[in-house]
Amino acid sequence: MASDLDNAERPKDAAGGADRASYSSVVYFHGMGSQRRYEETSRLIDCLDRYLVGQHRAGNSLGMLRNIRVRVEPLRSAQASGDIVGYIRTVFAAGPQVREAISVRFYEVYWAPIMAGNKSPWGVTKWLFKQPLRPWRTLRSPWRERQRLRRASLAALFERKRAQPPVETEERDYARLISLYDDFEGLEAQRRFPEGSFDEFLSFVAEEAKSKPETARRLEALARAWYAAYRFEELRNAAILAIMALALVLLAGATLFGVLIVLQSMLAFRPLADVLTQLDAPLKADWKTVIAIAASLAGLVGIGRFLTDYLGDVEAWATYEETDIKHMARNKVLDQSLELLTHVLGDPACERVTVVAHSLGTSVAHDALLALTRRNRAFKPEDPIAGPVPMNKIEHFVTMGSPIDKIEYFFESYSSPSHRYKRVVEALRGDIGAPPFTRNRHPYIHWINFWDQGDAISGALHSPASAVDFNQRVDNVHVANFGFPDPGASHGGYFNNRIVIDALFRIIYRRDGSFRTLTQPDPGKPYDYASVYQGLGEPLGTRSVYALLAFATPLLVVVGLAAWLFNLRLLGYGAWGLAALAVMALVGGYIASRLKGQRNAI
Repeated sequence: MASDLDNAERPKDAAGGADRASYSSVVYFHGMGSQRRYEETSRLIDCLDRYLVGQHRAGNSLGMLRNIRVRVEPLRSAQASGDIVGYIRTVFAAGPQVREAISVRFYEVYWAPIMAGNKSPWGVTKWLFKQPLRPWRTLRSPWRERQRLRRASLAALFERKRAQPPVETEERDYARLISLYDDFEGLEAQRRFPEGSFDEFLSFVAEEAKSKPETARRLEALARAWYAAYRFEELRNAAILAIMALALVLLAGATLFGVLIVLQSMLAFRPLADVLTQLDAPLKADWKTVIAIAASLAGLVGIGRFLTDYLGDVEAWATYEETDIKHMARNKVLDQSLELLTHVLGDPACERVTVVAHSLGTSVAHDALLALTRRNRAFKPEDPIAGPVPMNKIEHFVTMGSPIDKIEYFFESYSSPSHRYKRVVEALRGDIGAPPFTRNRHPYIHWINFWDQGDAISGALHSPASAVDFNQRVDNVHVANFGFPDPGASHGGYFNNRIVIDALFRIIYRRDGSFRTLTQPDPGKPYDYASVYQGLGEPLGTRSVYALLAFATPLLVVVGLAAWLFNLRLLGYGAWGLAALAVMALVGGYIASRLKGQRNAI
């Protein structure tokens, strides 16, 4: 039976039949790979629909989606050319009456075709094997260099401070220390402390806070905790990258060795050898043939496609050298993103916009928001959020499975002897302490980041941390999509996670978690921005045993090989036996996780 809402007549205008009544919008940025237009956006709407139906059947009716329709409209920035843009319209009905309905349009920034053809498997492979050296280079660099990376470690300490404070500190100590760190990069500090080492930074902090001994003591303790956390993270990165490279080498070696054995066995089979001779198709068991067969097998199982479609997208997008031809593709992606954002925000009937992004699309969306702010600032420097493109309509930025911190680590991090160059770059790049995320030094756009420890691409985001203070920060929410840390399934499992989809529903249709809806407790008292943050999410470490087994396996294989070479056969067999047990445990955990299905499924 059709509801009143289904039968309601929809007002139309002359420009393609679009609603002229007020509405909200979602602008979705898809992730890496060969995505199809509207596929991920449709999946998001389907998951919202399934979630609401499930809640209704469970007796907790939140409302239903109605009149899900595809619409097209003229692109506002290109009226003369006749370009159009499509969107999916949904109507959320919290009750049976039309007047209770909320109209939301879903737009998609579709950038996959632009990146197609910009990558090669060999180029991505070479890049991969260069990465294990990166942590050692950053560790050896002066403390005043690579500031964004180091600020990220302090932001992570700040995020965890309420659960486990690293030292006896006050909240204002973090802002004071990050301000001193920014000053440490200044010309005067460079003259007084030319090496820029951590020890010189401690001396700089002591000098700047010498009039307040207690504050100086706390700042020094916090600085040492910060330094220890940063070094631990870099050493952890070094270990992970080295083990991953080792695992890839062992896998490649085992594949080549296996192909060689199979090839030799085939040639030893006399009937097959005779047939090959008669067909004049000689087949030799040499390494050239083995490598050719292994490369063909890699193509058949999709390794080449994975390197180009996924890791290749990251490499192409994160090309910041303007002399590299791949930078042109990056600029085209940004231009397309700005065009759609300008189109959506420029409609007077659109009252509110939520930006949602997944995977590499989170970096595209983040850079697009910053680029649009820079463009606005050129025309309205006193308030770049207000216009010409009204960015004040954006209240939420939701990211899932975001590699933004990893892109910063592997691609954006830089060092330079030029003080002014670093200041220019940081000012142009911006951070979460600047527009559009902050307005008049107050939080403005609520950035919520869902991440999964089992998703190797994602992570808690700290690199966008402000260079001033941490009052505005990314709201990192951890979710465990699966009981086993399956990187692929975990990375694609956010839409099916009840915690994530419930948050998206409340943000999109109910405006929950907006800084703009806060009320001032008392005249003269500050707004309670912290009350809007969702918190750290599900506990970490529940799947650590599987991660330890995965990292231990290649090490045990290498120990076994070394023992075999030194004629320590018993030790070698023992190491290989433990490696086999670890593999069996991993396979068992994977199968059990698959049988149980996704945790917190909608």
